[in-house]
Amino acid sequence: MLTFESFTGINNVLPERRLDGNDLLQATDVDIGLTGELARRGGYAEVSDQCHKNLHQAQGFMLATCGSVLTAIHSDGARHVIHPALGPERVWYCDLPDGRTTYTNGLIHGVTDGVAGMERSVPAPASLGATDDAFGALHPGQYRYHLTHVCLADRLEGPAISSGLVTISQGGLRLDGLPELEGHAVNVYLSGQDGEGAYFAGVATGGSFEYAGGNAALVLPCRTLGAQPFPVGTITAFWRGRVLVAQGNVLWASRPNAPHLADWRDFRQMPAPITAIQPVDDGIYVGTTQDLIWLGGATFEGLAYTPTRRGPVVPGSGVSAPGDRIKLGDGSGAGTAMLCIAGGEIVAGFGGGQTTSLTGGRYRTTATEVCATFREGVDGIPQYMAVPQ
Repeated sequence: MLTFESFTGINNVLPERRLDGNDLLQATDVDIGLTGELARRGGYAEVSDQCHKNLHQAQGFMLATCGSVLTAIHSDGARHVIHPALGPERVWYCDLPDGRTTYTNGLIHGVTDGVAGMERSVPAPASLGATDDAFGALHPGQYRYHLTHVCLADRLEGPAISSGLVTISQGGLRLDGLPELEGHAVNVYLSGQDGEGAYFAGVATGGSFEYAGGNAALVLPCRTLGAQPFPVGTITAFWRGRVLVAQGNVLWASRPNAPHLADWRDFRQMPAPITAIQPVDDGIYVGTTQDLIWLGGATFEGLAYTPTRRGPVVPGSGVSAPGDRIKLGDGSGAGTAMLCIAGGEIVAGFGGGQTTSLTGGRYRTTATEVCATFREGVDGIPQYMAVPQ
């Protein structure tokens, strides 16, 4: 048995011969108290003989993969299959303000309310169908028409596809052979007489649609014109009404308050593959295999790129933490902060792009991928836990 009057922590940087009596090279299954005392960490009781991976505490339920099945587990013991074949690979999650949670493994993505899984995005229609003349009150001229799919379950509307110029000489337009998608309706939009704009004309019934109204009735604009389905990526986070996702070395952002849509221009290129996305109040920390990057600003399009020179960030190590619980200089930080493993050290990041190493000169890790979390431990002591994967 070892007794420490004043335990100062782990030190695996100095040679063992230079350690003093208050240091350890490693410590397993112990908690550290307010005055530096060590206590054996409490054990756990097995409640299931099934292997659960990719655990995530969502808002009111827990998500986990059991084999290849993504399952929602509720506190009353109820279980719901969210996706029957998500696979055994790592899953990344993002909690949305409306209580739902997104999930992705880089190939398959979706969103769940804890009861059922739904498609993450609404696809664009596969074709434009065929046009024909009809009688109506439109001014003769050249028009464009636009089609979108609308999910019947939640009324989310997907990206629009647009036709070329169509000549209308008899005041009306008929469309046949429109694409049909189970669980979705098709919204039809018409341009003005000169082919500009896109205004709601009606909902297609089956594979056909006919418009015989006048130009004055075309007033409601299409809000998804120019959008694209939200891209499938891996690491996901929520910041200022947008969902962020990593796709290789590209950081994509959804449209504001429309997490199922993206615009082609809403991306930022990083110098290396992205390993962490951790927003704070006035910007976003993006970890890569080369460095920890600070993107500062209040809008996605206005983010300013600043490298921190902290070194490569370990995949899965980025987590959010309250700034007032993280050491900064002789005191603590404020607002929302982040923690990650960068350059082998545990690094804290605060608003304004200010970073500090919490383990510099004392502890370095060689972990290549982890699953990390921040929690309040024994006696409320903050703990950063990163389990190698």
